[in-house]
Amino acid sequence: MFFGDCYVTGGNGCFSPIDNGVPVGDVAYGAGGPESAFNGALFFGIFISTMLILNEGARGKWVIMLPVIIGSAIMSVCLWIYWNSESAAGDLPKYVSVIVTLVYTGAYLLLREEGVNEGLSDFKPGLKINDKIAMVSLILLILAGLFYSLRMILSPDSVIDAGFPEGYSGSLDKDLGMGEPFPTTVSVSGALILIYTLFSALVLLDGASGKWTVLHPSMFAFITVTISIFVGLIAGNARNASDQNQLDAMTGAVVMLLVLISYFRLKGEGVEDGITFLGEPVEDEGMWTNSLLLFALVMGALFAASEIILPMM
Repeated sequence: MFFGDCYVTGGNGCFSPIDNGVPVGDVAYGAGGPESAFNGALFFGIFISTMLILNEGARGKWVIMLPVIIGSAIMSVCLWIYWNSESAAGDLPKYVSVIVTLVYTGAYLLLREEGVNEGLSDFKPGLKINDKIAMVSLILLILAGLFYSLRMILSPDSVIDAGFPEGYSGSLDKDLGMGEPFPTTVSVSGALILIYTLFSALVLLDGASGKWTVLHPSMFAFITVTISIFVGLIAGNARNASDQNQLDAMTGAVVMLLVLISYFRLKGEGVEDGITFLGEPVEDEGMWTNSLLLFALVMGALFAASEIILPMM
């Protein structure tokens, strides 16, 4: 999420801890830097959810693991279907996605003895949110998530065409990583968005009690997305030249607000039931609010450093 532009240029002329390995002139060179950074922010939320399982225990965490398994499996299929064989980029991501999906699924099966499926047998879908504002927020999150994820998964080319119409006036400088994204990158975005959509659907259909486990990763992910877009607009490396670009940027911020509204409105319905930190019950009610503010401040500083300050040095 910090080095998307350098990732897609194979680290040419800039630093990237990992890159796609393509040389200058390759068909994939400089394609989809902002979209790769967006995927990185979404992966960050999945990372948070996995750390939550490790640090807080597996009991009842099917609400995290099943959506991630579904999204990861779809992502693996997308990588194989939409992979561009004309590029010299290594095939490693295709195999890693399958391996990670299998390992994660294996972990889920092994964690049954630790109560990962607690509450799953009682799951009976229905509208179980009483707060009307939270309910509307969740419904909007689900509808927006399905709209974006299904289009990106099933028809990534049409998504690219909408974002980069004929006469597109934005930067497509491949040396800056601003070339049009590949369908592979877009489809991965769709698979990741689907995971967060399933998170919201579980809150709406299973009730708010204890659902901090899925709303926390969503909050951290979309706060990161919003900050990255804002800093990118200042730095000049965000997509902002077509109507679809602008709609996407606005949607990211709206999603962040809807997730935050849902979480704080649902405190009265037990969204923080059983909340722990490093396995210990959280007694300070303001802890997570302060943590979110601190997180946003730190993340803003990191994005500003990587996208504005470092390029000027």
